[in-house]
Amino acid sequence: MVKPTDKRRDAKPAPGHGSTIRAVELETGISAMTLRDWERRFGFPAPERRPGSDRRLYSGADVARLKLVKQALAQGYRVGDVITKSNDELESIGTTRRLSTLRPAPDLARDGGFDALLTLLARERTEEFEAEIRLAAATYDPRRFVTDFAHPLMVAVGKAWVDAQISVRHEHLASECLMTAMRQLYAVLQPAGTRPVVLLGTLPDEPYSLPLLFVALYLSTLGAKTRLIGGNTPASELVDAAVAMRVDVVGVSVSPQIDRAVVRRDLRQLRETLPASVALWVGGAGAKHLALSREVAETVTSWDEIDMRVTALRGRRAS
Repeated sequence: MVKPTDKRRDAKPAPGHGSTIRAVELETGISAMTLRDWERRFGFPAPERRPGSDRRLYSGADVARLKLVKQALAQGYRVGDVITKSNDELESIGTTRRLSTLRPAPDLARDGGFDALLTLLARERTEEFEAEIRLAAATYDPRRFVTDFAHPLMVAVGKAWVDAQISVRHEHLASECLMTAMRQLYAVLQPAGTRPVVLLGTLPDEPYSLPLLFVALYLSTLGAKTRLIGGNTPASELVDAAVAMRVDVVGVSVSPQIDRAVVRRDLRQLRETLPASVALWVGGAGAKHLALSREVAETVTSWDEIDMRVTALRGRRAS
């Protein structure tokens, strides 16, 4: 039987070398499993290994930074948002009030979610609806504007249209208002001279291009460079654009309405003709129904997966 004190004895810092993972777990309150997961996904922390063993040894700087990351997480940030920030930026998070806390993300289950906005839309109160979009764009941080406001709002708008609560003109109006706000943010956030470079488009007969703008804005907040080629683009044109622009990734959005067999054919053609060094990502509401093999494309169905893939691409370029 292991006594409780044994765990703490084993957790003592290794003299002159750093702290063991148990010591860091006790000091920061971040579990050993989480520390290993962050190391794998984000490349931080990056502990040294004790000679002759696989034991992780964390420096004092690692521990200090982990405490700052945990402090940011306690304020509602996602780990992918903060783990690559500098210590100065992390300390700033701890001492300043987040803009997004001025207007918390709607809780769809608790307070009716977007009901008020949908009512404005249905009653043709367009100026008020646009004002709400502008207010959200100004008060949310850009990444949360995508993940907590713009994307779920359009999901709610789509459901309201299916349920005949609004008409197609209302859906189009909501899309245009959001696109205007997102393009303004996108123009400000687009980084210059950074990698990875991601080309975003849709295949022929795919009518929905708004998801591309969601992803483009989100990638911009990660410091990735995006090139929007838009909707209804033949696979051969995507390939030509990818080569000409020297991109790292081609991202394709797929809706549930299009012919899956045709999409699979087009994606196979795309993969076969793209340079081997260019990754192919497939996202959108229809992506999960395609059952694609990794030899054809990487299916991306969440914001966290985008975070992980961008981090992995940068890791490969650095190695």
